[in-house]
Amino acid sequence: MSLGIGEAPRVARLGQLLRRERGLTALLAMAVAGIAIAAYLTSVHYLDVPLVCPANTLINCAQVTSSAYSVVPGTQIPITIPGMLWFIVSGALAVLALVRSAQERPEPERLRLYHMLWGAVGLLFVLYLVYAEIVLLHRLCEWCTVIHLLTLATFLVALSRWQQGPAPAIAPRGERPAPARTPASSVHASHAPATQAHTRRPVATSTSSKARGKRR
Repeated sequence: MSLGIGEAPRVARLGQLLRRERGLTALLAMAVAGIAIAAYLTSVHYLDVPLVCPANTLINCAQVTSSAYSVVPGTQIPITIPGMLWFIVSGALAVLALVRSAQERPEPERLRLYHMLWGAVGLLFVLYLVYAEIVLLHRLCEWCTVIHLLTLATFLVALSRWQQGPAPAIAPRGERPAPARTPASSVHASHAPATQAHTRRPVATSTSSKARGKRR
């Protein structure tokens, strides 16, 4: 399928944006993967179809996903639905930052902080689920483990971006950055010798006039 005349530059700019914002690209990719897996597990829950997962003494996806810990406490809602919503919000935060970068505008002031805190919330829930699998059920679910790893990676990337501080301002296209200003101290220092020379000249003139007076 060939691209139109106007579509090729857009695809090229999109590729440049994704390469420049690697952290945001990773966050968006992990959100898409998490949404897909959570949607698959949700459909399995409601359609009551077998999971594509091996079953042995340690790994048993069916036993984990059908346990009491696979639903929101006090309800019949599978925990994959809150997980899907978590990845949707994470992806939306990444898309917002990518849109700002594409528009050459700075990110919202606390966007990185909010993304890091959102990742921390997801990580705390993951720790609870891992505890339930290992300590209470003594079984592991491969699909759940992938979700857990995606959540952990999302938190680490968001934490790294938050530690880097606010994104630097992007200069508009065609506008050159302002030249660096010379510090005032260096300007005064460069004129200091000339000023001293000017102050010494009258002294030399007065000395020469006194010598001429004595000769006379």
